[in-house]
Amino acid sequence: MKTISTSELRSKTRSLVRTLENGKPVGLTHRGHKLASIFPVRQTNGINANDPLYRFHRHANAKAKPLSDREMDRIVYGG
Repeated sequence: MKTISTSELRSKTRSLVRTLENGKPVGLTHRGHKLASIFPVRQTNGINANDPLYRFHRHANAKAKPLSDREMDRIVYGG
């Protein structure tokens, strides 16, 4: 389990959220002592957080030109 301190939590919140989105728990420490364990909520809608289409919104940019089918395939399937 990945562990972060309360001071890191303030500066690395985005990293913590992504770890949880990927289904991995995170330990939280304060002054070197374990304080809490944070576990991701189970998906009740049947969508896996690792599904590339579920994460596709991260590539959105309101000012960019529309993506071609080939560009979307590269993002979703890699390559």
